Amino acid sequence: CQPCAKMIIAITDERGGIEKSILAGRLAASRALAGRKVLLLDADPRQGAMAQARNMHDGAMHGSLTRPRLMARAISAKGLQPELEHLVHCYHDIVIDSEGRDSMGSRSALVAARVLVVPLDGVVNAAAQSGLARRIAHARSVNPGLRVLLATDTQAAPSHALAAQIPAARVVGLGQLYCAVFSLPA
Repeated sequence: CQPCAKMIIAITDERGGIEKSILAGRLAASRALAGRKVLLLDADPRQGAMAQARNMHDGAMHGSLTRPRLMARAISAKGLQPELEHLVHCYHDIVIDSEGRDSMGSRSALVAARVLVVPLDGVVNAAAQSGLARRIAHARSVNPGLRVLLATDTQAAPSHALAAQIPAARVVGLGQLYCAVFSLPA
């Protein structure tokens, strides 16, 4: 893994499950443990990433974890775009836990991101995946450099089916995700 410049990483999926929030929290914490100044923004109304941040803080307070130097805050969909314009100057990296549904906040996250991570858990909803592919295509019309990583713990056909709908999307195993997100593209 080679370190890179400031980054905005968006995490979204087609359903908005807890897996996305867990992944957002872990990526942000890993990056913070690597010495970066990281902000975890929770733009999902369910605030799963905020719960992850609290769990990491509580675990560190009880001695079971090394406490990452990580800031976390909830943000509304309407406030995401203007806040990002300011926050990008205050942090090395910003990880956004975006809501799964198509919304202003989700679209703002995709447009602002350098990397989009989509966690896949093997459950397939073809209509939802098509909607997600359309959202990504729209974001790329404004942000053509958006890299898309489909994160999975298996190399199952559903991840490759979604990858076929998204030009230049890459299927990545969870074990290789950190390097895939934070390395410069080949």
